[in-house]
Amino acid sequence: MAHADFARWTTTITASYLLATAVLMATSAAPGRLWLMTAHVLLAAALVWLRRTPSRPLLRFLRDWHPILLFPLLYKEVAVLGAAVGNWTLTATIPVLEAMLFGGQPSMYLSQRWPFVPLSEYLHFCYLAYVVVIPAVAGYWYLGNRRGAFGELVFTLSVVMFASYLVFIVLPVDSPYYLSARLAPPLSDHFFFTLVHEVSGRGGARGGAFPSAHVSGAIVVLLVAWRHQRRLAVLLAPIIAGVVLATVYGRFHYAIDSLAGLLVGVVAVWGCRRVSDYRRRESGSFAC
Repeated sequence: MAHADFARWTTTITASYLLATAVLMATSAAPGRLWLMTAHVLLAAALVWLRRTPSRPLLRFLRDWHPILLFPLLYKEVAVLGAAVGNWTLTATIPVLEAMLFGGQPSMYLSQRWPFVPLSEYLHFCYLAYVVVIPAVAGYWYLGNRRGAFGELVFTLSVVMFASYLVFIVLPVDSPYYLSARLAPPLSDHFFFTLVHEVSGRGGARGGAFPSAHVSGAIVVLLVAWRHQRRLAVLLAPIIAGVVLATVYGRFHYAIDSLAGLLVGVVAVWGCRRVSDYRRRESGSFAC
């Protein structure tokens, strides 16, 4: 019942994002923009078709999972669009605000004040674990027939991610990862440090710093788990806390990016539940 409603709303959000970015491409000089525009429009049309609750298992899977499958690809794409249409003024503004609010750059001085290899490795592990946590929790609920929890998670993540991606495109911000030196010895050249930087070098998107999608996505997972399966939330809490701290400690984001990501995640979960309460009163069919 609720799962089907979540799927329809999630599909609408994804298709709307694809069409919005197709319009942005039409106004840009992005390389290969005609191919990208065509792909976006066709994919949006295919997703709308999938809203009919297809009977075949593969089509049902694609209907339910398409945002999680698309997040990495569309994240990489924001670097191309941000370079073509973005206003990069926040790249200079955010470090200034950071210094005013925190007496310097936390992304630089946290690791200098806490130069502990076990802490650094744990935080880099958490930062990397984020890539696994979202599909793992979603898959656990999906296969465990907790479809309401799965639907709420994917719906709220779609709101958070696609809204953040639009900000990355229109107001891109270079993160400390691209503008600052990486952590130096003794913190560098350990297993998780090296692994995270190899993955970030291949999967990162320049301009995708504010708000931190790492933080907002992690907070959404934690809050949805707290509502539906509190023991799981307790198990996830140390990793989610590590993700939030790692974004700044590892020089992947400014502290302002992470605080903004935290706010976006909390507001998205709160907004989902307010909308669901209204929908439930009106029709009795949509519930977070």
